[in-house]
Amino acid sequence: MSTDKQAAKAYCQLAELARRYADKARSLPAQSDVVPTRGAVCFRLLGQPLAVLLEEVSEVVEVPPYTRLPGVKQWVRGIANVRGKLIPIIDLARFLGGRLQAVPQRQRVLLVEQNGIAAGLIVDEVLGAKYFRVDAYSEQRQGIPPSLARFVSGIFLADKFLTDKECWALFRPEALLGYDEFLAVSVTKSISDSNEINGTMPGEIHGPGEIRG
Repeated sequence: MSTDKQAAKAYCQLAELARRYADKARSLPAQSDVVPTRGAVCFRLLGQPLAVLLEEVSEVVEVPPYTRLPGVKQWVRGIANVRGKLIPIIDLARFLGGRLQAVPQRQRVLLVEQNGIAAGLIVDEVLGAKYFRVDAYSEQRQGIPPSLARFVSGIFLADKFLTDKECWALFRPEALLGYDEFLAVSVTKSISDSNEINGTMPGEIHGPGEIRG
């Protein structure tokens, strides 16, 4: 085979490789089309679909047995030992002026901690993790109950890129754990009065399905 024929054959092979590469490249998304996402734990409370960023939740657990405390407000269920750490268990719906709507078996606790303050927040149900496009986020808070709005920074808007048609309000634990009314757990009543408020005696242990008050 002459040198010219060998060169022509090699050129044809290179051209074919280049064509195949171009075909494959066209099937890949352009770098500019890749939109960042944020992972979040999705849950429901007061009938509202909510999301909290994955990095802002330590763990999701079933409602643990807890011990009632005297002299605290009604929305403080008590103290629970969660993996060797004492955590206050908070009825978040009651703190916001409402009531939990799900049956106790569906309720879950979001363990959150910010600036050394930890709490277990009881919510109606946890629906799992979702990943939202950052360009689907909006700081608008229309339709959010006023009692909840101060702890929400915005919403992930429903659009064709999401797997569902609901808008998920972004709940920020830091706003809750830094809120003066949330930190003021004590009542200014006598111990006997506070026992009556909580419907229990101090030190009494309750399981997750026992709701009183």
